[in-house]
Amino acid sequence: MKTIAELRREYETTLASIAHAGFEAALVTATFDNLLIEGPLCFNNFAYALRELLRHVFHRLGPDESVRQCVWYVPDSTSKTGVTRAHRAKYMIQGGLSDHFAQRQLRVDVSSVNADLTKAFNVLSSFTHVGPDTFALNSKDVIVNAEQCLAATKYLIEHIAECRRRVLDGLEKAVDQHLLKKVISETIVELDELATHHLVEEVNVDSVVVVDIGPTDLTLEIDGNVGVELQYGSSSDVRNDIGAVMSDSFPFTASMCVRFKRPLGSEATISDLKVDTSDWYGDEV
Repeated sequence: MKTIAELRREYETTLASIAHAGFEAALVTATFDNLLIEGPLCFNNFAYALRELLRHVFHRLGPDESVRQCVWYVPDSTSKTGVTRAHRAKYMIQGGLSDHFAQRQLRVDVSSVNADLTKAFNVLSSFTHVGPDTFALNSKDVIVNAEQCLAATKYLIEHIAECRRRVLDGLEKAVDQHLLKKVISETIVELDELATHHLVEEVNVDSVVVVDIGPTDLTLEIDGNVGVELQYGSSSDVRNDIGAVMSDSFPFTASMCVRFKRPLGSEATISDLKVDTSDWYGDEV
């Protein structure tokens, strides 16, 4: 059986990965600290802290207004707002992507995640009410119950990451196509300042990160480099050896907004395209 210290090492970093700096991050630490404080309310305090931490995170990452915009959303009559914890967990994983796309194309099973979360929340809720049956758990039961709840939370977080990874796999070609179209069809100010004319020769993507899967679209952050031909003087100047042509490459960053249209990636816009030409000018004096 694991020790409290082992549980903390295994799960604290995972929980911290979805917590905002400040209050939520501090609450993650405090949640695990409760397990180290010996006493009859050890697990009760842990259960209350973890439940409240997850409540804050769920409301932040699955806000009502976003959930209601999703094509899969059906109001739940048992909730005052129509939005339940299960809705929020689903939104955290797949955003506004349709169930068909999430299940068939991405092979993401939200129902199993929600089933485990429901069991975990039931455990947490039962121990926030102190009574003869929930008071003074022995050390073995503390670890068993804590791991059940923490494992369910980790399962959710892993599904969020997995969904984003599979979305990226499906958008690889679309990212290249939209980027190439953007840099070829529009003037890039940073490059335009370097020479009389410039010609984009290639665009290479180094990394793509899913920043957000929203109710109607998803946002990607892209890093890469663009290879260009820089021409100094007119074409006739070049032919007469009084102009020059050279090739170089520069790093760039960009944002990409992909609408939830079939096929995914067919409708997208590139924004905030910035090419870093600082190395061209050398060190500032």
